[in-house]
Order: sequence, then C-alpha cells, then structure tokens
Amino acid sequence: MSTSVTETEVNDAETPDPDYDPSVADVNMLEDKLPDWFRMPAISAGFAFLIGMTYFFFDRLRPIAHTDVWGHLSYGRLLWETGTLPTTEPLMPLSHGVPFLNSAWLSQLIAYGGYQVVGKAAITFLFAFCVAAAFAAVTRRVYNCTHSAMFALGGFALTMWVEYQQLIVHRPQIVGFLFYSVLLSILLRREWSNKNWLVVPAMFALWANMHGSFVVGLGLLGCFIIGRGVDLVRRTGKLASLFRDNKLRRLVLLTELGAVAALLNPYGLSLYTQVLSFGSNPNLQSIVEWKSLHIRLAQGQAAAAAALILFMVYRVSPRRVSTAEVLTLTVFGAAALWTSRMLVWWGPLAGCFAAIHAGAAFRKWQGGEISPEPPVRASLWTIVVMGIVFIFFELSHIGTATLALAAGKDVQKVTDRVPVSRLTPVAAAEYLKENPPDGLVFCTYEWGDYLMWAGPKDMKVFVASHCHLVPEDVWNDYMGIVQMQGSWLAMLKRYGINTVVIDEEYREPMVHRLHDEDDWKLLFRQDGQAVFERVNPIEIDSKS
Repeated sequence: MSTSVTETEVNDAETPDPDYDPSVADVNMLEDKLPDWFRMPAISAGFAFLIGMTYFFFDRLRPIAHTDVWGHLSYGRLLWETGTLPTTEPLMPLSHGVPFLNSAWLSQLIAYGGYQVVGKAAITFLFAFCVAAAFAAVTRRVYNCTHSAMFALGGFALTMWVEYQQLIVHRPQIVGFLFYSVLLSILLRREWSNKNWLVVPAMFALWANMHGSFVVGLGLLGCFIIGRGVDLVRRTGKLASLFRDNKLRRLVLLTELGAVAALLNPYGLSLYTQVLSFGSNPNLQSIVEWKSLHIRLAQGQAAAAAALILFMVYRVSPRRVSTAEVLTLTVFGAAALWTSRMLVWWGPLAGCFAAIHAGAAFRKWQGGEISPEPPVRASLWTIVVMGIVFIFFELSHIGTATLALAAGKDVQKVTDRVPVSRLTPVAAAEYLKENPPDGLVFCTYEWGDYLMWAGPKDMKVFVASHCHLVPEDVWNDYMGIVQMQGSWLAMLKRYGINTVVIDEEYREPMVHRLHDEDDWKLLFRQDGQAVFERVNPIEIDSKS
C-alpha cells in the first residue's frame, strides 16, 4: 500500500519552529558528544560548593596555629639543608643524644619545600586541602549509601562538630586524617574494586613516611576483619565459613599488604616499635590534648552529643548493624576517652554510621525505596564543578600567591598577609633576631617551635612541642619552672638561663615576679610578649 504526501504537509515541514533556539541545540549536541566518564549529576555541584567552602574556611579564615607547625617546618628546613635524617634530636640542646625517629619526615620536607616557593600560603593550602579531601571522602560515601543529600550533609555536619577542635592546629596528623577517611570510605563501599589492591598499599607507604598514625589505619582494617569474622560465624554457626568468605580473605590480604607497604620507610620495622610506644611517654601526661576526654572540654561535649545521636539512631534503624560498626565505635571511642587526641579517629566513624542509619530509618518511615533511579548525568555539571573548584582555588591564599608568582611579583610580600594565631610570638622573635640571646632561652613549649623557626639562627630553646624527645627529668624541671613551683628561680640559674621569653596572657604571675626580681630586667614588651634578661649573665661555656 502506497502513502502520498500532501502539499500542506510539505510546507509544514519546511516552516521553522518559532520556539526553536539554535544555541540550546548546540549545547545539547556538545553534551551528547562528551564521554560518559566526564559527566556528573547535578548533586555534584552542591557537594563541590560544600567542600569548596570547607577548603576556603580552613585556608582563608583560620589563622596558622602558633604551635606544632613551626617546629615541623624547622625539621623540614634541617632535612632540606643537610639532606640526611638525624638519628638524635637535633634542635633542642637539652635533648642532645636522645634517639630521634622522625615519622613525619616527608610531610616536613613537602611543607618546607612549599614554603620556599609560596611562603605561608603553602601551609594553609596543604592543611585545607587535606581537611577538604577527607570530608569529601566521608560525605561521598554517606551519599552513596543513603542516596540522600540531606543525610550526606548531616554526616558532614556531625563529623565536623566532633572533629573541629582537632582541626584548629596545623600538624602532619592532618595527612593521617585524610588517609584514614579515604580508607574508611573504601571499607564502607558495597562493591569491591580491584583498584584497592594498588590504592591501599600505596596509601600506607606514603602514610608511614608522613605521620605515625598509619597504625590507626591498620587498626581500622583489623576491626573490620574481626567484625566480618564474627558476623559470618553468627550467621552460619560454622567456623569453616571463615575460610570460604571472599570478602574476609580480601580484607586480610589488604591488611597484610598495607602492613608490608608501611615498611617502605627509612627506619623499617623500628617505626612500628616507636609509634606503638609513643603514647606511653610520661611527658605527654602533662599536655591537655593527651589527657582523658571529659565533658568540660568542648570536644568532649561534641563527642557526648554524637554518642547520644548514635544511640537514638541505632534504636530506630531498620538497617542491619554489623559487628565492625560496633567494634570500631567501641575501640576508637574507648581510645578517645583514654586520651582526647584519639578523638580525631572516632569522629568520621560517628558521622558516617549515624547518617547512614538515620537515612535507613527515614526511608522506612516514608516507605520509600532503598535504591532510587540513578541521577541524570550531564557534562554541564562537570563544567560547573570545575568552575567552582577554580573559583575557590583563586580565592585562597595559594591562588593569590600563584597569581603573584605568574606576574613576577615578590611572593613573600604577598603571603606575609597570611594570618597567624594572635598567640604566635612574632614580635618577640623579631626582637631576638635583632638582639641574639646568649645561651639557653627559656620559653613555654608552645612558643619554642616558632622561636626556633623565626628567631636567630641556631637559637637554643629550653623545650619545644616535641616534648616526647625531652628527657623526663628536664621536662619535670620545665613544668616546675612554668608553674612557679618551689625554687624555680634557682632552677633557671642551674640551667644557665639568661633570657626568658614569656606570654603575659597565660603566664602573668611569672611576668610580675620576674619584673620584681632584682636579678632580672625587662628588655622588651609588645603584643602580650615579654623578654627578660638576667642583670648579671651567667658565664656560658662555648664548648657546652
């Protein structure tokens, strides 16, 4: 049967559509031509903005802390200049001869190398990048488990609430936090990826050279192994099931590969011994962050609130609770109660598990499906994400420094505007550079790092933040002096101290006492920083 075409139909076909927009058609054609791997869902733009704001906050709005980072930069400078790893403590004279195993040597070297190029902008960039990337890994995993932006945001918020006090100090531990978050994301993924065989060992090889917390990652893997084994035996009632489970075998092998990869460090097996015994150092008991977690601390209150949220969510969640969840929350929670410094490893667990189970409870309440249709992906959203990343990069200190570098300007002058904590003894360090002290300088351990970094070359400080490298008797004497116990003035004389650098805000009684002493005179006072010098300096043996 034949079909005829009328003249009217031909004319209609040739008549242009008044709603036709060529520009829109061209964009659609462009999107269709781009490969699938380049396309992203619309939600990616929202997450990119959230993570970008996180990066911006920690880069631009948080000053560089006055502790830790400057000491690590000093070690990085030493490594850069000498090209060797010292075997004994090289920067604190009273720790001369103390064995020094530097588990953060690679972090220190990278940070100092970046500082040489773009100044303080390198410090804020490295720190903010690690924080943002860690939260990106956790948030993405929660979203993939819940298929809900709302609960992904909730997991982000809870994790940030618990972690914030741990994230205000710039230190190499942030690299460990990033690797730990990525590892947790991998372990919570439903499908196994063969990339894990390369990613996880490579991560542990880097981790072991950048911070000693790599053992925490191995502990996390161990908890998941034990948890999987317990679940198998409970479900089957047979121990033989442990040897037939592919997932358990993969976890065990992955842990073994990670443990072996961590041996790719300058110290070999000794690194394990040093890191595992670190927490038993008696000097750490004097530091607040190494003491037990209690409710009077802001981070203790955040942890208590998170624990209460977890309890309520687990009560209503229809999702099966794995033994690994219970074990990790218990083990790392107990470690945080023992010493608050360990709270950094509990926060991502609390945020992830609370959000995932809250999402399951919400779906049950709504009667919705667990696995919705996959979101529509488009290259337009990929371009939007790239634009967001570019904007936040340019707004950050590293972006400003990069532009200055490209324009041939003095980068150091540009990055001098990067803020530091108001407690940083900048003024005192400048004074000491112009008036180099004679012999050992007493200062609080919080200030020792910056004075070593920014003070006169080869300045000798009494102690710095690496207090675990200070002999116990010296540390006890330091605590006696700083707390003005007993014959603390005589102790200053016994150590041959002619210069004292002290802060007026937290050590006001000591400032007043030295000011009233005839043996001491005030040489400098600015921004809450005071420098005292002995009226009749003690003779210092140049050979000592």
